Amino acid sequence: MKKLYVTRTAPNPRKALILLASKGIDVDDMDDVDVIDIDFATNEQMSEEFTKINPMQTVPVLTLGDGTVLNDSQAVCEYLDRVYGERSVMGNDVIQRAQVCAMRRIAEFEVLYNFMLAFQHSHPSKAQRIEQVPEFVAPSVARAVKALAYFENILEDREYLVGEQLSFADIVLYLGLDFGKVLNVNPNEQGENIARFYQMMHERFSIKNMAKAKIAHTDE
Repeated sequence: MKKLYVTRTAPNPRKALILLASKGIDVDDMDDVDVIDIDFATNEQMSEEFTKINPMQTVPVLTLGDGTVLNDSQAVCEYLDRVYGERSVMGNDVIQRAQVCAMRRIAEFEVLYNFMLAFQHSHPSKAQRIEQVPEFVAPSVARAVKALAYFENILEDREYLVGEQLSFADIVLYLGLDFGKVLNVNPNEQGENIARFYQMMHERFSIKNMAKAKIAHTDE
């Protein structure tokens, strides 16, 4: 049996949860995957038991039946995309895969990473893990906001970043926008196209709405 270690609110494990949800797969209903929620509020990720599984003390982590451990969000998502569901969100052909990869990396490193860096250097919960440098916060937020102008232009007259269907690049950009709210960056104020994109994605993949969808599915 495979085991997927997550927390439901952090951006990196949400990549895996949203990837599966975009394919119509409820992670909690998978026959061959046990989902294990790691409680970051109690620092469960730093426990001896979890550290043996992933010395980096991060999620998501996917362990396979043969003992293989995938402890990087991109690696976990690549595996889940290839094994589950019919359509790949990483791209339908070699050119599209390259396009999705390029767009995903820009969203990851220019938007999500900079917001996460600002959070790490400003939030009290991170003080025990890193030596916080408050001077990093404002420049990191500014870099992320500046990068959003690029995506505002890309999304002109387009619903998705690559092609006509949702891709992994869309998931990563959405998570960057959603996480930016923690730092008081309103995704609905970053341009009309960004706002439209965010509202479309948030309707499907917000933490609240995914929980509602699960409850509705359970009640059927």
